[in-house]
Amino acid sequence: MDVEAIDGPDEAHIDQETQDNYRIWKKNAPFLYDYLTTHPLLWPSLSVQFFPDLERLSMSSGESPEPETVAQRLLVGTFTLGKHTDSISILRLPYYTNLSCHVNIDRLNYHPDKQEFEVTSASSKKISTLQKINHLGDVNRARYMPQNPDVIASCNNFGSVSVYDRTKHANVKTALADTDIGAPQLRLVSPTTSHADMFAIDWNRQQEGTLASGSMAGHMSVYDIQKVQEDSDEVEPVWGAGAESGINDLEWIPNHDSLFLAASENGVVQLYDTRQAGATKSTFAHSCAVNSVSVCPDQTTTFATGDSNGQIDIRDLRSANSIHHITSHTDSITQIKWHPNFRRVLGSSSSDKTMRIFDVNDKLLFIHAGHMLGVNDFDWSLHDDWLVATVGDDNSLHAWKPVIEADALAAATAS
Repeated sequence: MDVEAIDGPDEAHIDQETQDNYRIWKKNAPFLYDYLTTHPLLWPSLSVQFFPDLERLSMSSGESPEPETVAQRLLVGTFTLGKHTDSISILRLPYYTNLSCHVNIDRLNYHPDKQEFEVTSASSKKISTLQKINHLGDVNRARYMPQNPDVIASCNNFGSVSVYDRTKHANVKTALADTDIGAPQLRLVSPTTSHADMFAIDWNRQQEGTLASGSMAGHMSVYDIQKVQEDSDEVEPVWGAGAESGINDLEWIPNHDSLFLAASENGVVQLYDTRQAGATKSTFAHSCAVNSVSVCPDQTTTFATGDSNGQIDIRDLRSANSIHHITSHTDSITQIKWHPNFRRVLGSSSSDKTMRIFDVNDKLLFIHAGHMLGVNDFDWSLHDDWLVATVGDDNSLHAWKPVIEADALAAATAS
């Protein structure tokens, strides 16, 4: 197993029980993961996303003892609460694809302070920053456009949505420019004067340039960034609707260009059709705030919701009743996402400091318990089925691959 440097956060503000649990997790990490690396962040991130590209750094061969090395890019943001200049960053995650097949016991060095062996060759594969774009306000969520990953949308605590073309921003900032706000290429104009927090944005997978947003004031808008005037950087909405409560999350139905689900603070999930003005197609009620919604990419009538009590519901668009309840978490759900390739596999993160992987037809598959504060967001790699990235309030980014029992893995990945 490749366990790279595992650095904990500043323990001054962490309770003793959490610190003890972290040390137990760290001690057992070699048995729990096929790959694990942690990276300290200067500020917490509320958002993380794998880019779709894969860079091959070296190829393994029968003549070379070195394993194959690849790199993926990650999109993260900062949440400083106005204490510092916020930014969107693109990180580079290099790792060995098959290190466990090439580990040489002679190359392991014993670290007396940590009382553990280290693979020194793996330690050189550190996460690095490729680009940083300074941002107005907290980065509540950042997502790249599926059809062109160089285009990145973000929403902030002022209720505004900005769109950046990363190719039009410098990769490296000088010391003088480090606090200058990077001007976005487009500003998506809200029809309301509210400056409420915004956490919900999602790109349409079927229509390039179409973005939906929802604010904590309850207003939803849909934009087409291809309809911007040539001499303007402002984009007006092409559709809008109001909800009775704040919008915590929304997601387009993956195979549809006009339908999306919105999850609200008042416990309501609604299906909207942008072909009709403010039309609600279906309503799904919950007993508390719904923080996250995710549509199964392989079976798009099935969706999952995560609420502030820590409960996950599996639902069908054609029925008002929940199909299945999952009550594994002990605190509020922060994010849920179906696996991009396996229809039975669902991931969830929570304020209870964990990210969990479920086979929704069977059982809990894995608990990642390496964060010392709440986990804000996570994402699945598009190139490695079980590589996951998580970010938490403990100012850390983790990238990891769990060890899952063969029988459970076979059942979860069965079509």
